Formats: sequence, structure tokens, C-alpha cells
Amino acid sequence: MNNVRRQLRQKFDSWLDHRQPKARQVTLSQKIIYILPSRFGLWYILLLVLLYLLGTNYQNNLILLMSYILVSVLLLALTMAWRNLYGITVSCAPVLSAYAEEDLMVPVSMQAAPPRQQLLCFFLKGDKPTLLADDSQQAMVPLTTRQRGYYPLPRLTLHSYYPFGLFNCQSLLNLDYHYWVFPKPLVTDALHINGDDSGTKNKTAEDYDTIRSYQAGDSLKLMLWKRLARDPANPVVKHAPSSPQPEPDWIVIPAVSGAALEVALSKACYLMLQLEQRSKPYGLRLHSKNINPSCGQQHLERCLRELALC
Repeated sequence: MNNVRRQLRQKFDSWLDHRQPKARQVTLSQKIIYILPSRFGLWYILLLVLLYLLGTNYQNNLILLMSYILVSVLLLALTMAWRNLYGITVSCAPVLSAYAEEDLMVPVSMQAAPPRQQLLCFFLKGDKPTLLADDSQQAMVPLTTRQRGYYPLPRLTLHSYYPFGLFNCQSLLNLDYHYWVFPKPLVTDALHINGDDSGTKNKTAEDYDTIRSYQAGDSLKLMLWKRLARDPANPVVKHAPSSPQPEPDWIVIPAVSGAALEVALSKACYLMLQLEQRSKPYGLRLHSKNINPSCGQQHLERCLRELALC
């Protein structure tokens, strides 16, 4: 049974892809708008059928008139439901990212004139639909994230029960966007943080030579006047050693797999955020790739993406 459902689902998705290929911006047309009766609409249609049968059986013109009026309302609701979605242009933000097990808030932009009524949208079944206000052109639609990685944006379901709740008018939009899911930060004290072996971390800040030859631009306050009096041809100044630069940290991902790898990546993600908050340079060492030490939002984004694909 599961295989049959999977095959039917794949055929349905293939049919949807043929009708509406991936695009960065989609304008709803008649081809990609689908209208089905709601549960209330099915009961309404059943009532129409019963009234019509009752009127024809007893030849009651008033009952027949009532059934015709209700059919007119049904057709009017069908037309208004289609008109409420027709012509809407939908797009979303180009770069999306979130941490695992968090809701990714996707900014979905909708442009339509005149304003549409009672629009609901969601990405995955089970997610709470987001209601788009009548005077708003953007909605923050939540998307549940589970595992780290780089994923295509699932289909956006845009639907409405406007005007009377008789029909569910919807469109399944295939937006050509991707989103990143980074490892969930896990609080830790330390995780394989190593200093650069080729650095000067173990060297003292002081130098054994405390004097050097005078150079143009040196302050006269550093001049050794007694030495100058003894040897006017060789002026010297006090050596002013520069403060040692802080050594960058290396975050090393151990060669593990499974649950141990996920824990290591979560701890590494937490440490990156802490080091970035302190503006301290850091590098990333993976089993197949190294990222040189740096800091800044772009460097953090690059490291997090490597963790997501690790």
C-alpha cells in the first residue's frame, strides 16, 4: 500500500512539474489554479440534489425555485473563488537559512490588484497556515526544519475559502529557491580547538634586544642620549616591541560518523557563534577541507554551510 501511495504521489508531482515548472516568480493563471468543494460545499451540493429531487417528485415549483437559487449561489461562489486567486504574483527571499529543529520564517511576497481576501499559505502539511492580511503584500510563512543540509524549497500551497466557504481554491507553487539548515548549536566548553602550530603563541612578547639603531621617524623620547654622547656617529633608541597578535583558533571536526558527528557539528556551531560574537579569528578543519582563519558574517556563513554539508 505504501508503494502504491508513493508511486501515485510521484506521478502527481510529475504532473504538477509539467504544468508549472520551477520559477523564481510565479503569476497565478487559470492553468495552475485548482478548485475543489470543501466539506461544507459537499453538504451544500447534497442539499441541492435532495431539494431538486424533492421538487421534481412532488412537482413543487417553490422547492424547485429554491434549488435553482442555491445553484446560482454555488456558481457565483465558484467564480468569485477563482477570481480571488487569479493574477496574483508570488515570490520569496533569495537566501534562506535556519538552524535544525527551528522554524524557518520564509518571507513570501504577493502582488495583486485589487487586494485579495482571506488568503492562506503553508509549505508542509501539518504546519499552521499563515493568513495574509487584506492590506499586506508580504507574509512570513513558517517552514519546519529537521536535519541539517541544503534543500530545495517545498511547494507553497496558496489557498482560500473565499467567499462562502463552499470551495477550496488553491494553487501549488513550485518556487525555484533553496534554503540552508545549519546544525543546531549545542552548548559546550571546548571542542578540539587548537592554535596554529606555526604561530608565535609560545613566544614571549619581549625581545632580548632592548636597543636598535635610530631610524627616521623614531620619537626623540626613545633616544639614548648617553650613548649618543659617547658615540655621536651611531645613535640608538630603546626597542619598543609590538604587542603580540592574538593567535587564531582552529575548530577541528573529528573523523567520526553517525550521532557522534552530529554532536560534534552542533558543538562546533556553538563555538563559532561564540568566537564570532567576540570578533576573534577562527578557522575550520574538516577531514577533507580547511578554511583559513578569519571573522565576519561572510566567514561565519561559509563555515556554517560547510558544517551543513559535512
